[in-house]
Amino acid sequence: MGYSKNEIEVRKLEHILLCKYCNVEYDKTTLLEDVELIHRGTSGINFNDIETEIKLFGKKLSAPIIVSGMTGGHTIAKEINKNIAKAVDELGLGMGVGSQRAAIVNEDLIDTYNIVRSYTDNLVIGNLGAVNFIVDNWDEEIIDKAVEMIDADAMAIHFNPLQEIIQPEGDLNFKNIDKLKEIISNYKKKYKDIPFIAKQVGEGFSKEDAIILKNIDFDAIDIQGSGGTSWAKVELLRIKDDETKDLLKKFVNWGIPTAASIFEVKSVYNNIIIGSGGIRSGLDIAKCIAIGCDCCGVALPILKASLKGWEEVVKVLEKYIKELKIAMFLVGAENIEELKKTPYIVKGYLKDWISQRL
Repeated sequence: MGYSKNEIEVRKLEHILLCKYCNVEYDKTTLLEDVELIHRGTSGINFNDIETEIKLFGKKLSAPIIVSGMTGGHTIAKEINKNIAKAVDELGLGMGVGSQRAAIVNEDLIDTYNIVRSYTDNLVIGNLGAVNFIVDNWDEEIIDKAVEMIDADAMAIHFNPLQEIIQPEGDLNFKNIDKLKEIISNYKKKYKDIPFIAKQVGEGFSKEDAIILKNIDFDAIDIQGSGGTSWAKVELLRIKDDETKDLLKKFVNWGIPTAASIFEVKSVYNNIIIGSGGIRSGLDIAKCIAIGCDCCGVALPILKASLKGWEEVVKVLEKYIKELKIAMFLVGAENIEELKKTPYIVKGYLKDWISQRL
């Protein structure tokens, strides 16, 4: 489907404003509250010796945190990406950009994405939609355009059927996604052998999804479970027709909670797992790492902070890192590898979920 520059820019602006001013979060939780890390009263470590560094996709990060890809395609989005890039460069973290489809369709919008490379040499992840490889017959050449646009270190392919079904301009054909296997393979042979990430946008992945994504040869899975931003809510707010709104509003809380999705995916997938979707503290990050993730992604709080300036983004991320270190101190983990081995218990609804599904 083709869009004019104005249509794309208006949509991107609407997304930003709705996320800033409206309640667009799920009414249900991530279920991370049902994960309890085991306190160590004799932890035997020095808080000042705790190391949070990891290596992800060939790049060193000072902590297991990336800013999830959110936006691009509008002047305000350009400023947001600039502020995020400055902040992650300051702290030694990584970031993604929002869907690059806008700039693929209209090259005038490229600078709203490639602005990031003016401010950071750290990990930068590109972003394209899985559905476009089916509906628009995209191929490895489109991937190369997106990678070159931002000198990407990795490429995320996002899967968003719920958002597409509610979005007025949505594409609804997710059939034959296995063609991505050949496209990704061809890209790696013809262009660059960079990692590819299967990324959700708030609905989570199931174990059945993870098997399919593993067979497509994705190098990583970004959970993006429910409990944070509901893109169904965002898109519903854009719909003007009351009858259509009434039909679709039943699905605004649809999705697999983040913690449940982590357990689902890790049961069948043994490569890199990124925990995201409603991550709101360093304690959330510690829990995600303990139950099976290698890194975590943060989105909405960073979007809101970035609208105030890059210094505000730094403040939010520094708070998360400090909270993560406190959690590590209390469980006796001196580094992230030790945090991955820390004991925990699962209770409540999450325990019920796991018992019925895994």
